[in-house]
Amino acid sequence: MSVGKASRKKKGSTNEALGNQGRQEKELKPSQQPPSKSNLQKTTSIIAFIPILILLLVSFVAYFNALFGDFVYDDMTQIVENPWIKDVKSITMIFSKSVWSFGGGPVVSNYYRPLMHLVYMLDYHLFGLKSWGFHLVNILFHCGASVLVFLIIRRLLAKQSATTSSVYLSPPFIAAMLFATHPIHTEAVTWIAGIPDLSFTFFSLLSFYFYTRSQTTGNYLLSIMSFSIAVFCKEPALTLPIFLVAYDHLYRKEENLSTVRLSRHIPFISVAIIYLTLRTYALGGFAPKQRHAELSTFQYIINVFPLFSQYIKKIFVPLDLNAFYVFHPIASLYEMRGWLSCIIAALFIFLSCVAWKKQKAVFFGLIFFAIPLLPVLYIPGVGENTFTERYLYLPSVGLSILVASFIKWARAEIPKVGYGATVGFLLLIGMYSVGTINRNTVWRNNVALYTDTIKKSPGAFAIRNNYGNILARRGQIDAAIEQYQAALTANPNYDEAHSNLGLAFFEKGLIDKAIEQYQIALKLNPAYSNAYNNLGTAYGASGSIDGAIEQLQIAIKLNPANADAYSNLGRAYREKGLLDKSIEYFDTAVKLDPANSTFKKELDSTYRLKTPER
Repeated sequence: MSVGKASRKKKGSTNEALGNQGRQEKELKPSQQPPSKSNLQKTTSIIAFIPILILLLVSFVAYFNALFGDFVYDDMTQIVENPWIKDVKSITMIFSKSVWSFGGGPVVSNYYRPLMHLVYMLDYHLFGLKSWGFHLVNILFHCGASVLVFLIIRRLLAKQSATTSSVYLSPPFIAAMLFATHPIHTEAVTWIAGIPDLSFTFFSLLSFYFYTRSQTTGNYLLSIMSFSIAVFCKEPALTLPIFLVAYDHLYRKEENLSTVRLSRHIPFISVAIIYLTLRTYALGGFAPKQRHAELSTFQYIINVFPLFSQYIKKIFVPLDLNAFYVFHPIASLYEMRGWLSCIIAALFIFLSCVAWKKQKAVFFGLIFFAIPLLPVLYIPGVGENTFTERYLYLPSVGLSILVASFIKWARAEIPKVGYGATVGFLLLIGMYSVGTINRNTVWRNNVALYTDTIKKSPGAFAIRNNYGNILARRGQIDAAIEQYQAALTANPNYDEAHSNLGLAFFEKGLIDKAIEQYQIALKLNPAYSNAYNNLGTAYGASGSIDGAIEQLQIAIKLNPANADAYSNLGRAYREKGLLDKSIEYFDTAVKLDPANSTFKKELDSTYRLKTPER
């Protein structure tokens, strides 16, 4: 070895000793040799990869029991009854229409999310209609997002040394573990319909991560590609360029602002313009459906502050998680909720301004929380569930950045507090894991989900309506009527509950009451195809066949894919003795829904009536 060779060049006792040392090292067995530089690098790489493996494992374990859950809530409509995901020929429709247009008929929606249907299409062709497969894809997206949180925070806080302590107890790792186990994510991960939030977050984080490494052309192109996918997953991805501008300003100050930085953002802006153009074409406007029309413009604005404060509270205190939070708007800022929420918002803005000047990572944590919430704070554009937990999926990355920044600062400035905080956060991660696993069980089926939600939000009219449907299918008609009436007490203008209440009355033989409810539903929503179908059925049961035919024809005109309306129209024409017309409509119903055996039986029986056996 080199030490031995050097020792033999010199004379004297010291040199002789060194020579002896060199000869002893030569006699060591290969297993006793000190590690070479290449082996040391390999060991360091393996150690550095360990936190990623742990994160993947913890993220998966926290949601493992979600694999055994059913399709719940909107899953039945968006997946089981969605013809688009079952036929690759639907891709053109997916990119040219709103997210709910797969049901046929005119649909006014603010949602344009083509990638949601493509992910479902992939799931369907891999797993069929087995819910565990769809759950698995959701969980894998969450695992990937958790790893990206770790990698991004590590870059924002600068590289950590690859020692054993930094691997297992580094601020980025602890913060990413917090993200991986946070119970606020159960709605996004455990509910299959949460895939838009998971996918847009994953690809937004992936885009941001590649952007922080965009010194090479390959990473820069991957960043643009990831952003392009993200915007077609869900609208809030459009906020990503704000983070890129902030990153350039805070972390790349040495570059020329006018030439290098701005030119880097042009492709992202171009992608956003393409998305907005396709969205406007598909929806017939940027956000054509206006919710909560009872509020004035001023009330829309002032209610942003309580909503924002509610999101802050829920991210820090994830207790009493709920699938449907009833929206209680304030009428004035003089209300306690009004002025308290304004103070919280003002404090948040103040801290952001201070962090902009002094703490880059803290600033990123604050804007990572606030900026993605901007689209969902536009109250007229969101759904009936104005506040919802899944909207916190990407913003919770901001909390993780703040936690990592705090741990790093405390360890450097007040070591005892820093390591005490580390222990505290590790305990919190354990508690979060238990809370997430327990919350997953609430989402296991509709009965568990709806009963839990109604208990926490008695005024959740959409949930009561859905629970009423479950009870009606079980034959518990009186209990179903109770739920529909409770839904209408909470929201008298809920057209779907009126129509479902009519169906329940129809089941009890109360035809006149059923007709009354259908007519109310149609007054509230003149384009409600199913209500026309139900009204036609009720007219037929009352003996008014011509009235039934008129209503059923309107139902088909509004929604040419309404197989039930075609079948009911076939029955009506059979009642009038017009068997050829009856066969025509039954045949169309069978073509629209080949899996419905009732339609086929009706068609066969009508053929037998036309050509009776001799």
